[in-house]
Amino acid sequence: MAVVATGSKESLQLQEETEVQLTRLQSWILHRPGWWKKLVFIVAGYNLMLVPYRICLNVTDTESVIAFIILDSLADLIMWVEFACVMMTPPPGYGLEPVPHCRNGLINIRSKAAVAELCAVMPLDFVWFAVRGRVPYPVFRINKMIRVARLDMYFSELRKILQISHNASRVFQFTVLIFWMMHWLGCIWAFVVREDGDDILTWYWTQRPDLINEAPFAQYVVGVYWSLTMMTGYGSLLPQSDLQVIYSLITVLIGVSINVGVIGTLGSLIQNLDSSGAAFRRKMDAVNDYMRYRKLSPEMQRRIKDYYGYLWQSRRGLDEASLILELPEYLQQEVQLFLNEDIISKVPLFHECDEQFKSAVVVKLIPIVLLPDSYIVRKGEVGREMYFISRGEVHVVSEAKDPSERIVYATLRDGSFFGEVALLFNDSRRTATVITSLYCDLYVLRKEDFDSIQEQFPDQSKVIQKAATKRYKLQQENEAEADK
Repeated sequence: MAVVATGSKESLQLQEETEVQLTRLQSWILHRPGWWKKLVFIVAGYNLMLVPYRICLNVTDTESVIAFIILDSLADLIMWVEFACVMMTPPPGYGLEPVPHCRNGLINIRSKAAVAELCAVMPLDFVWFAVRGRVPYPVFRINKMIRVARLDMYFSELRKILQISHNASRVFQFTVLIFWMMHWLGCIWAFVVREDGDDILTWYWTQRPDLINEAPFAQYVVGVYWSLTMMTGYGSLLPQSDLQVIYSLITVLIGVSINVGVIGTLGSLIQNLDSSGAAFRRKMDAVNDYMRYRKLSPEMQRRIKDYYGYLWQSRRGLDEASLILELPEYLQQEVQLFLNEDIISKVPLFHECDEQFKSAVVVKLIPIVLLPDSYIVRKGEVGREMYFISRGEVHVVSEAKDPSERIVYATLRDGSFFGEVALLFNDSRRTATVITSLYCDLYVLRKEDFDSIQEQFPDQSKVIQKAATKRYKLQQENEAEADK
């Protein structure tokens, strides 16, 4: 019986481990990591660059063929894995509404998207090798060019991985497409030269004798140069054969289209690259107009400009509080916990509180920015807030009319806090004056927000009140000793 029980326990353990591995695999398939997406992008670029090069320039030398066979095998393996992952990834909207060509979260293999993906990954060159036993021609990899239809998707994924703005991504995408177009046209130009085969016609068109017999890369370089000059309107070499004329017409039309795109699209995209800067400058123009209209003093104007200047330098003019409030509550909590969990954990009052209570406190934190020499609290005023220092430095000072006569009792820096007594006792008065010495990013916890949290967690409230009473009594004793 003991043996059976042991075997059953090991079987259950093995089953649990298998389920864990399957869950990890499923998570990897649904949320493929950034390095894998970058690798797929590189492989797609490899096919889109080298397939037309090998076809048009007839790269068949032994060393190149061996190298390409190895690279093609690795590229095809990666693309087959990506194909399987795509087929097992539910499309956007699945589960919320019926999605065509999708059953049980899997893409229907008979759908157009699946057929296109399958055609793109089919190893026609290896099939030729298996059937004929001969080295496949480069033209058997022409199906890899179907990936051109997915270029927009690849660029979109790359933008998410690199975390660049949409406008910067569009500029990069447009630039890459121009270089790809030059590459493809250069390859086709070399193909046209080879197909004509007439040395006289080739010489008139290329002004380079015996170009057909030169190395493939030399032909490619001349082709790219010729394509670039024709696309930009500077080409002066006249085509001779019908094939050359047709190709020249197509190249000129593509060049005109690209020029229109550069002037119309790329220009506006470059202007929008600094959209946040333009918005900030418009806002500053409005602020300057307001200050002139209200005839504010030069010193006050300087402080207002310093405030907005610091906002721009530290967070590119973003209103952090408004941005966080736009998020749903669970995302607010996750963001605030990520930013401020260490700060909350340092407060002695919250040491014995559970994670739910700390999360509720973190969500209520309000970010503020203060300039140097700004009063945060004054001695004797009624306290209604607790402050957490995210970045900057403050001084606990004595009251004095002349700033040079202030006595600095303590200096608080990143991660410090003060004013916690105001949250726990009604109408408690500040026992010290706190002033900023640098630009400061603070988080504020208001008493009314903290009271509502205590109502939700009555057990935690008793623990906090007990700890706060001890700290308050200790603080009063220290002040009494200081007065003596």
